[in-house]
Amino acid sequence: MDWIVSGLISTLGVAVVVIGGYDVFHTLLNPSGRGTISRLIFTVSWRATRRARRLGVAVGPAAVVVVIAIWAGMQVVGWALIYTPHIPESFAYSHSIDPARFVAFWEAVYFSGATLTTLGFGDTVPVEAWLRVLVPGEALAGFALLSASATWFLQLHGALARRRSLALRLSQLQEAGFADSLAEAPRPSAAVIIESIAEQIAVARVDYVQSTETYYFRDLDERASLSSALHAAWGIAESALASPDAEVRQSGAILDAALRDLAQYLHGAFLGARRSPAPTAPEVFESYVADHHRHQRRRSGTRRRDVSAGE
Repeated sequence: MDWIVSGLISTLGVAVVVIGGYDVFHTLLNPSGRGTISRLIFTVSWRATRRARRLGVAVGPAAVVVVIAIWAGMQVVGWALIYTPHIPESFAYSHSIDPARFVAFWEAVYFSGATLTTLGFGDTVPVEAWLRVLVPGEALAGFALLSASATWFLQLHGALARRRSLALRLSQLQEAGFADSLAEAPRPSAAVIIESIAEQIAVARVDYVQSTETYYFRDLDERASLSSALHAAWGIAESALASPDAEVRQSGAILDAALRDLAQYLHGAFLGARRSPAPTAPEVFESYVADHHRHQRRRSGTRRRDVSAGE
């Protein structure tokens, strides 16, 4: 009977390790970037803080830390469950340690944590041959998890930098009246500028697919917020499509297609049901703004009403 219980405990441990590794793989290595655990943590955190705008700025970074902690915790607990049925008889302890004083599971958690973090205190070592082969595998998994977590941070910050750069570029073009100038006789460089924006929009769309978590990073600076700047991009596309210059109209069509594609993805992945028909691109962008700047928009609207009343 004992061997059945031991087998069940070890099987549970293997399942926890595999589930945690599966989520790491789908979050960091799968091109779609959709790990179940990580997506759940980000979604729940976002919904819980969406009404507290300044608190919501910390949702993205905090959720990343929580997800990594959960991944590490699942590996520690999973490996500990594998070791538990074999403690203490399959391990050797230093002369100052009496394993009978400790609960087997918590002793396994200690050994698993020291192994996963590659600390290697040396006060507890496996003596069974199969454990001596298995334990280095956990150490390797811990090293891989640490490397993957560091890579994840770099990947997210790269995507965020590209998104903010695009938002600032759109804000600057809007402030310079670029869209209005397209109704006149535009310079040849206008088409180049429009196509460069379309290219950056496409890159942002890919970043949202491969680094889904970046959606939950909120920007306080409106000029650097893509959610606020997409309406400017839509205005440029509309003006370009109505331009008297054929090259500018072609560039406008490319930008229009890029924006519609981004809107469709945002609606399906974050703002609506995947199988429901997407509303128009401006409506999706309006929902995007509302999801990221709900309280800011309310305050801005209040200020506008106050100004109108004063006039």
